Amino acid sequence: MQLVQIIQIVIGLALLAVGRKGVPLLLAAVGFFAGFHIVTRYFEAAPQGVIFGVALGGAVIGLFLAFFIQKIAVAVGGLLAGGYFGYLLAMHFGWEQPGFPWITAGICALIGILLAYFLLKWALIVLSSVLGAMLVVNALGIQSALGGVVFVVLLCAGIIFQARSGKATKSE
Repeated sequence: MQLVQIIQIVIGLALLAVGRKGVPLLLAAVGFFAGFHIVTRYFEAAPQGVIFGVALGGAVIGLFLAFFIQKIAVAVGGLLAGGYFGYLLAMHFGWEQPGFPWITAGICALIGILLAYFLLKWALIVLSSVLGAMLVVNALGIQSALGGVVFVVLLCAGIIFQARSGKATKSE
């Protein structure tokens, strides 16, 4: 198992567990993996140092958004998480025609923004659970129907765990 897969599993499980309370983690994770996938997809010959440098740069941008621009960070988080999920979804189903992955990413990004705007708490729970489940399934390399089942189980577990963990506090 490669280091990136281990990082995906650890961050995916963390997002499933702390999602809505870990907005900085969510945005840093989205920035990290978006940067990683962009470099590995479009610059295949890039050295490992460059790949991780760009990925860490994406994570820093996500952290900056989370801490310094909190008002728009949630909308940007919805945009990035939804868009990244749409991109991964398109790649998973082999929709790689020119421009097509970006159509799916754009639609999912808009849905992510709408969810973030109208349903802040639940949007964070759902988006972090979706991203966490997708990261774990992709890292484990589970394909076909089994991958779908594992994704749904992890997604439901993350949503239920996060929803129940917030019952004790009345601040949200």
